[in-house]
Amino acid sequence: MIRKISLLGLGILMLAVLSGCAAQNTGIDAPTGAGMEPGVVYQPKTPDGIQGPEAAKADLAELLNQGGKFAISLGTDKYYSEKDITLYDNYYDLIELTEDARGLTSRHYGQDQRLSHMVFKRVDVLDDRIEISPRIPLFFADLLEFHIAVTTSSGTYDYRYAIHLGNRISFIFDNRADAQRFADDIFVIQQPLNQEYEDRLAIFESKVAEYRALSVKPQVSEEQRKYIVRANAMSKRKEYDKAIDMYREAIKVDPVSYPAAYFNMALLSAQMRRYNRAVSYMKQYLMLEPDAKDARSAQDKIYEWEMLAEERQ
Repeated sequence: MIRKISLLGLGILMLAVLSGCAAQNTGIDAPTGAGMEPGVVYQPKTPDGIQGPEAAKADLAELLNQGGKFAISLGTDKYYSEKDITLYDNYYDLIELTEDARGLTSRHYGQDQRLSHMVFKRVDVLDDRIEISPRIPLFFADLLEFHIAVTTSSGTYDYRYAIHLGNRISFIFDNRADAQRFADDIFVIQQPLNQEYEDRLAIFESKVAEYRALSVKPQVSEEQRKYIVRANAMSKRKEYDKAIDMYREAIKVDPVSYPAAYFNMALLSAQMRRYNRAVSYMKQYLMLEPDAKDARSAQDKIYEWEMLAEERQ
């Protein structure tokens, strides 16, 4: 027996019996290491015609916006919510998280009262993330945590192939070709992330040296203030990813004139359980302001987030 909640009646919970179908659950065999592990049917590669991450993002956007048949399964590590939103009892919390998810058509629950999967026609592919909904982003910078592979899905009705990203989220497809295309695109996007981070950090360190040498520190410009005000407003609305976007815009104008941007992005990232990213931002803050009044508590936050990041691995 399958419990299916249609978006045509948001908030109306109904049971639908699908004759001849087993109980819906993802049945995904998660990868356990390098090589062709049990359950893995495809290891990604750089496909012909996809040169670099920007081309891969464009191809990924085409794949996920062609009206094709794919679904998304959420894990239970509470990455997106303090509550276990896979539980049927927390259905309305899932409704809130998926608000404004433009391509969502239905949600499916199994007999175990857990969310099996959500069917989508499209999701947004942005410059730095896949956005299932504004409150369920999958940042490309977080992809380094995962071993990308296509696995078989043994129990999910109508979706046989999956890309399982830890215990956070899985993309499941009704045909192998689309699953392999998704994996290839993610693989290409994943490759340069470490080097890009190292390059950006080297540039930032040179800016820090210049900033620390100044007797008069640069002032926040009016353009930066606009982004900072917007970031604060979005943070109050709990739109943490959008708040980070605004802080990023502010530091694009000048990467050192508003050190608090890094502090705030660290807190926002931690709120979203992006602990590695939170550590990185807080370290940047301390590079700019090593003698800040909150330097001790900032460093303690780094220790805490490093522990939480290790626990998630």
